[in-house]
Amino acid sequence: MTVAGTFCLALSLSACMSMHSYVDSSLGEPHYSDLKKPASPQPVQLLVEFQTKGVPNARATEAFKPRVYEQVSQSGLFSQVSYEPVASGRKLSITINNLPQTENASAQGFGTGLTFGLVGTMVTDGYVCTATYAAPGHDAVTKVVKHAIYTTIGNASGPEGLKSMTLQDASSMMIRQIVAKSLEEIDQSSDLAQ
Repeated sequence: MTVAGTFCLALSLSACMSMHSYVDSSLGEPHYSDLKKPASPQPVQLLVEFQTKGVPNARATEAFKPRVYEQVSQSGLFSQVSYEPVASGRKLSITINNLPQTENASAQGFGTGLTFGLVGTMVTDGYVCTATYAAPGHDAVTKVVKHAIYTTIGNASGPEGLKSMTLQDASSMMIRQIVAKSLEEIDQSSDLAQ
């Protein structure tokens, strides 16, 4: 369960509180046109796993797997993306780990609930994407990209300059940005374009 999810549970005592999520602006939107893109793209097997505090989260994996697939397909780096092994043996493994960065989030959420949102709070969910590209006869390339979602509950201000959205929209944006940045870094550090 994410920190924001824990808050939602703790705050269910009061229906009059609002929750707003904000995606950190450090990564920005993907620009696939800037990728080197191979002249003859090859198929790749895509392996996707979502984790919470380093533990596999099957429910989140199933929810986010199609979004990751879509991002990899849209990148133009591969001729085909498949969950099954491909003849060339190429593999792209993407693991996204949700690491809550707010200490004692449940207690903060409970306190916000007891005050019916008058005392608001903000929590941070950190995300670490580890992407590894492996092609037979070449060294595997691994890149690690970090991202964050901030969530406010009750009478709390969000980070300045960031757009407020639902947690679902923030999660979709975070996935899009963290996967795109990972693909960009793999593209820059591997021989995909050759």
